[in-house]
Amino acid sequence: MKIIKTLALSASLLFASFTQAAFITTQEAALDSIFSQTSFGNMPIDIRIGAATELVFPDLLDITTDAEVSTLFGMHVGLPTVVNFYFVDTIDACGGFNPAIVGCGELPGNDFVVESTFAAGAFGGELLAHELGHNLGLAHLNGNFLMNPFLNGFTDLSAGEVNIIRNSPLVQTDGQSFWIDINPVLIVARATRPVSEPGVLLLFLLSVGFFWQKKRA
Repeated sequence: MKIIKTLALSASLLFASFTQAAFITTQEAALDSIFSQTSFGNMPIDIRIGAATELVFPDLLDITTDAEVSTLFGMHVGLPTVVNFYFVDTIDACGGFNPAIVGCGELPGNDFVVESTFAAGAFGGELLAHELGHNLGLAHLNGNFLMNPFLNGFTDLSAGEVNIIRNSPLVQTDGQSFWIDINPVLIVARATRPVSEPGVLLLFLLSVGFFWQKKRA
């Protein structure tokens, strides 16, 4: 598995990521815009966000080694054609240790991980699209482009890059439209999803039925 090395930010932006709990921000509208820009012509690629998954792995909330990145990507949820967006607190490793890293993705592959605070920020759409670009087969490209190794406010993709994207097995088609299936995955220290109201109601009714049956006996 080849992991792209770094996606760095200036020190002023790094302060925003401290002491944050992981959360999901999909930036679907921004991603759709990036993957439908002029270089895609009249055949844009739709980014389809599926249901979120929550995985309880407290030791992976703060990524500090490449081994932890590999462990995280080894928990892929869904089919091989589904891309997993993993959201964690901090990332300091991706092909080596670097505290400036805020995202890490397989090149190519179907997994990437980002710091949730940055995914929710002003550069969030660019960050997610950049790492997705690695999954789709794109390497870093210096200049005012999406694949610049630094978040720089640019999201341009060249015609050559679009051609690489279209040939990725992650791009699905029905012959008329194109799309990429995404599964957001939240890494948490403990389960946070409460029992749904229908579930609670069912448990209540079952308990009432139990006591009613017991009283009849």
